[in-house]
Amino acid sequence: MPENQKLIQTGIAGLDQMCGGGIEQGSTVIVAAGAGSGKSTLAMQYIYNGITKFGENGLYITFEEQKDKVYAHMKKFGFDLAEVEKSGKLKFLEYPPTEVDKFINSGSVIADIIEENKIKRIVIDSVTSLVLLSESEYKRREAFLKTMSLLKRWGCTTLLTSEARQTASGDVRSRFGLEYLADGFIVVHSIRKKDVREFAIEVVKMRGLEHSKKMAPMKITSTGLIAYPNQTVFGDAGF
Repeated sequence: MPENQKLIQTGIAGLDQMCGGGIEQGSTVIVAAGAGSGKSTLAMQYIYNGITKFGENGLYITFEEQKDKVYAHMKKFGFDLAEVEKSGKLKFLEYPPTEVDKFINSGSVIADIIEENKIKRIVIDSVTSLVLLSESEYKRREAFLKTMSLLKRWGCTTLLTSEARQTASGDVRSRFGLEYLADGFIVVHSIRKKDVREFAIEVVKMRGLEHSKKMAPMKITSTGLIAYPNQTVFGDAGF
């Protein structure tokens, strides 16, 4: 790793090891998964760990969920978002899907929030909603590139959640294939084993880092997500 390259820790057990030590500061990483596979939990865990473990304030931007529902759901993992928001370390912004243009055009307002609150970490949940209203591939790409340009100007380390899609060859991609424009790409796989659905996590791309090249078992526990990089996916260890 270059001497001037600073890594941001997610604080998620096993994931930083898989990423090659963390996420490069200032980069943008897409997290793709199917419904119910923990992508929003992973994203919020990244924000919450940043605040409570590393002293890095966070901004969570959602196009999908209402704030009270997010806070209630995350409380189940022990993430007291109301408390960290009250302390000024978390900012939570809601945009209905119909207000995507408002988000893209309010860069200066969000930039002020970032500067005033010393924000270091951002989550956008989800990039699927962000580009879904665009009627063509060109417009979707344009909306995403505008968002990437905003994120670069803001200078934070950002996770974007995305719905996943499976290719004919069995590979998992983000919806609309936007991962090619991001610095990193993490996939959560959901596989049915008999009558139980199990999860695995894979770091497909992490620009500039020697990341793991294999999938690892992942569990959604009462305290959040845990990855097991030294274990075999769906092996005899109970995964």
